Amino acid sequence: MRKGLLLVVMMTLSAVWMPPAARALSGKVVVIVMENEAYTSIVGSSQAPYLNALIAQGELFTNYTAVVSGSQHNYLAMTSGLTEKVSPSPSNIFQAIDATVGAVTWKSFQESMTGTCGEGSVGKVPGRSTQLYEKPHDPGTKYTNETCVTNDIPMTTTSFIPTALPDFSYVVPNYCDDMHTLPTGGQSCPAYFGSNPGTSVIGLGDDWLSVVVPQLLAQPDVTVILTWDEGKKSSGERIVTLEVGAGITPGSTDGTAYNHYGLLAGLYSVFGLGTPPNNAATATPLPIP
Repeated sequence: MRKGLLLVVMMTLSAVWMPPAARALSGKVVVIVMENEAYTSIVGSSQAPYLNALIAQGELFTNYTAVVSGSQHNYLAMTSGLTEKVSPSPSNIFQAIDATVGAVTWKSFQESMTGTCGEGSVGKVPGRSTQLYEKPHDPGTKYTNETCVTNDIPMTTTSFIPTALPDFSYVVPNYCDDMHTLPTGGQSCPAYFGSNPGTSVIGLGDDWLSVVVPQLLAQPDVTVILTWDEGKKSSGERIVTLEVGAGITPGSTDGTAYNHYGLLAGLYSVFGLGTPPNNAATATPLPIP
């Protein structure tokens, strides 16, 4: 009797259990990273009408902070749980997805990059010496154990197709569309969809998002997470982080203390990737539906 009962239990478990990384996904997650604006610079700002309308449509995390000062450090934090590039490469979200062997898929869409995996920039911010694409904003190029050449790609109208996204999309606008650098002399910022005019860095980013995000929200299965790398160079500064789209209650807020490590922990959880690496292992996971 005991052997028979044990056999039945084992057969039942084997029929319902799948490895976490291989489970079927019901939706897609898009993370968009903007630059260098504190929470109070965005929420309620007249320069960001689209963003503030979007806040009313989604869930705003009112106590979300950057990890440290410096763009690259925060990009690394939200993808590997560390703030420095180390050798050998640390465990990271891209490597973890690769390990699912196609059960979960990813792409990193980099605006104004000329080729795959950090190949170069299409030019500079109009009137500035800053390249439109630079590697510090592209964490996929910092890790050697993932398929960077295949999946870290330029963001174009032919590559970024909202109706045909991978399970996880990591989207980084160029250096003026992301609120980093304002072109001189009232020049427009080049965008993958055309010219993007504006008189302030916040306005440029807001205009860019007003074109990109509605295309994503038109899809029934896409959840968009919008965050900033940091504020105005202050370690641990509060920044806007917002979820909108599938599974999100419009107009809701969450005052729990989260940071970029928690974003990584939330991504590992939603994609069934196991224990998140490094500092993300002990962070409070951002709830992602």
